[in-house]
Amino acid sequence: MPNKKEKSFLLKIGSNKLKVVYCMSKSRPKILFIGPTPPPYSGPELSMQQFLESKSLNNSFEISFLKTNFRTDNTKKGKFGLSMVTQFFLFFFKLLKHLVLNRPKCVYYPVTPTQIGWLGRDVWTILLSKLFGAKIIIHLRGSHFKLNFNEFSAIAKKLIAFALKHVDKAIVQAKYLKDQFSPFISEEKVAVLYQAMDINEFKYDENYPVEKGKILVIGHMTKAKGYTDILKAIPEVCKVFSEAKFYFAGNMRKGERGVFYNQVTGEKIIYEDPFVEEKRILDSAFKNNYVNLGIIEGEDKLRHLKSSEIFLTASYSEGFSRSLLEAMAVGKPLAYTPVGAHREVLKDRINGHVFDPGNINEMQNVLTNMLANPDQLKNMGLENREYVVNDFSVEKIVDDFKNIINSTIPK
Repeated sequence: MPNKKEKSFLLKIGSNKLKVVYCMSKSRPKILFIGPTPPPYSGPELSMQQFLESKSLNNSFEISFLKTNFRTDNTKKGKFGLSMVTQFFLFFFKLLKHLVLNRPKCVYYPVTPTQIGWLGRDVWTILLSKLFGAKIIIHLRGSHFKLNFNEFSAIAKKLIAFALKHVDKAIVQAKYLKDQFSPFISEEKVAVLYQAMDINEFKYDENYPVEKGKILVIGHMTKAKGYTDILKAIPEVCKVFSEAKFYFAGNMRKGERGVFYNQVTGEKIIYEDPFVEEKRILDSAFKNNYVNLGIIEGEDKLRHLKSSEIFLTASYSEGFSRSLLEAMAVGKPLAYTPVGAHREVLKDRINGHVFDPGNINEMQNVLTNMLANPDQLKNMGLENREYVVNDFSVEKIVDDFKNIINSTIPK
């Protein structure tokens, strides 16, 4: 047995500093994690934070970290400007420093689904890391790379294909997404890693008061997330259930970044301005059935999750929605679209009710049927809590992740 001793390091998350304690062993392989951490408090950032704080991962590997996000506002992600150019050079200076001084055996790097993301950082991160002899593990948190790739420029396709051929392992969020990087990465080199949930932070409380008719939606308020479709469904739902109230938590922005296709049909999404659609509902007789919460975090987020009767997601494309898993963890039934991992890990009428993205009539029928059967909703919620505890805990997903890393790095 190698000699071990306890060590720790400070991880800065926003304005907070967290102490990560781990057991040091001379035989731990060096792994460089590259990616975003909060803020903003969205899926990719929170997932990276979970990995970095994992005592199990830190006991197994000597982890160093290079942060990629310099913007704390999701509405500004992907916008080209002088700050982006400056950060480009600063990032690669830091990456080179890590590769020269630390000599990691493996680099773990979440990639983007966009052309600007690949040409701006992903291609060069993969190739530079490979130049220094590191094994490369990329992670796609989404489901729309393949559809987007078809629209990339010819030169972008060649550069991205060249980089992908140097990847040792790719991670996707669902089994049916294993073809996302085909033909450049064979499916034998693609692993599936589901979303992880802190089941102690997101607990079920059977005594927590639920607001009758409260329907909660968490995520970007864009067409691709189904926001404008939900607004169109509100009048018909509320004609049947006047007490129904739709709460939206997230940020609203013009344009789309990364998601341009209906994942189920492959059709291009027809853009709708969320600000125009919001004004329409606020000027209607159903303005009191609509609430824009803005961005919610921490206890405020937990309060809204626990007090909701239904959690709704109408996305056209997903990898594995973190907010959906949070809702399941606190015991909520789902109204959802069969996109990303949702279509393989969720069962209609067991975990909730499914409808196709963009099908507003189906969404209306699902919601009115659910509101008419409150006892069924409670049973679905209990099923969802148990499912998350058994299959999606942080501990289980971290173990799966460790196996992926160990199968990639040289022994």
